[in-house]
Amino acid sequence: MTGTLDWWNQKNNKYSSEEWIDKPTIFAQWVIKYFPKEGKILDLGAGHGQDSRYFADNGYQVTSTDFSDTALKLNKEKLPHDLTNKVLIQKVDLSQPFPYEDSSFDIVYAHLSLHFFNDITTDKIISEIHRVLRPTGIVAILVNSTNDPEYNTGKMLDRDYFELSQGDVKHFFSQEYLKAKTSQFETIILDNQGTTLKDSAKGVFGLIRYLGRKKA
Repeated sequence: MTGTLDWWNQKNNKYSSEEWIDKPTIFAQWVIKYFPKEGKILDLGAGHGQDSRYFADNGYQVTSTDFSDTALKLNKEKLPHDLTNKVLIQKVDLSQPFPYEDSSFDIVYAHLSLHFFNDITTDKIISEIHRVLRPTGIVAILVNSTNDPEYNTGKMLDRDYFELSQGDVKHFFSQEYLKAKTSQFETIILDNQGTTLKDSAKGVFGLIRYLGRKKA
C-alpha cells in the first residue's frame, strides 16, 4: 500500500498543473440532477475536492475523503471560507471499514475511485457503501471500462486487475461485473457513456456510469 500511496501523492501533485483540476467533473454535473434536492453526500476519493465543492455550492453537506495526504492538503487549501461549514475533509482508506455509522448519508459518490482494488476488496467497499447509505439513498459511481486502452497492459494481478507501473494498479470493470457487484441496490442507470475532461482530451470515452438506490 505504501507504494500506491506514494504514487497517488505524486499524481496529485502533478494534477495541480492541469487546467481541469478545479472544474466540476462531467460526471458530477450530469448526475446531480438525479440526487435528492438536499442531504448529506459522502464523496469517496475526492482528490482535490472539485466535485465536493460543486455539491456544496449546490446546497449539500459534503464529507470529502481521500487517503492521499497530498490530495487532502490541496483539498483543504482550495476550500473557500464560505464553504467551510458545508464540507468536512477527512482521511479515509477505502480498503478499510468506513469510519461512519450505519445509514449516515443520503448519497455516496465515487468518481474514478473504486477501480483500484481487487475483487474481494471491491465487494467490501460496496458493502460499506450500502451500510452507510440511508434507505432509498443514492449511490453514483464512475469507473474505468474493460474497453479502456490500458486494459490488458502491464502485469496481471487478478482477472481484469493490472499493475500498469510501480504503484499504479487498476481494476477495469464491465457493465456486467458492476451490475453483479451492486445487486443489493436498485439500478437506475448503468451504461458506458461516461467520460472526463482529462480522458476526452485524449480521445478516451466509454467509462461506466452507475446510478443506484438502496432498497428500502
